[in-house]
Amino acid sequence: MNYTKTLREFFSQNQGHIFDVQYEQNHRFSLVPYKTLLKILNRLEEDGIVSSISKGVYIVNSDDELDIDKAINDYYVEHFSGMMIGKELYNYYDIGDLDEDIIEIYTNKIISNNKSIGKYHLMKFDTYFYDEVVRLVTALELIEKVSTIKDINYIRYNEEKEAGVNSYTDEIFKEIIIHHKYKYSTIATLDGLLSKLSIENKALLIYKENYLNVL
Repeated sequence: MNYTKTLREFFSQNQGHIFDVQYEQNHRFSLVPYKTLLKILNRLEEDGIVSSISKGVYIVNSDDELDIDKAINDYYVEHFSGMMIGKELYNYYDIGDLDEDIIEIYTNKIISNNKSIGKYHLMKFDTYFYDEVVRLVTALELIEKVSTIKDINYIRYNEEKEAGVNSYTDEIFKEIIIHHKYKYSTIATLDGLLSKLSIENKALLIYKENYLNVL
């Protein structure tokens, strides 16, 4: 196989898109040795085919104007790949008005636990972000981080928290909790909300099964 030709063809079909070397080598280009892949990318960067935007992360150059923010969102968030948390989450739902510089993302498209690309801080969360998962993760984030939300709108806060809790099933909760550890106090609060809404659950049991030393 001519690896360079293969990559050139791939990039010609994906202009303006992100190429995360570790993830792509693990999932799409596993036949290409990692060091070989890096050498090819260095050559293609010299040829103006790709541009490095962070260590191990490239954007494919395009005839059109590049939009790095859109490219990052498309790659790490869209297609059930992740979700924005922190200030982006609070601002989106009109829960709080934060003006922090860092944008936090949970995503299943990184191999390491954390990765930074400019103002973006990516955290590995290896689940499939379909709607019910996003809603329940939103509720867990709101419960756990309520004290950090500035200028909080408690009406919107409670609306979104309850909407997320209403999407609860044991299966969805287990899928979340095995990939991301929330505080025990957060799960205890969730349990109380589920009881208030008469939603049967085994949240505390599932949590304890995964984190035996939590108490």
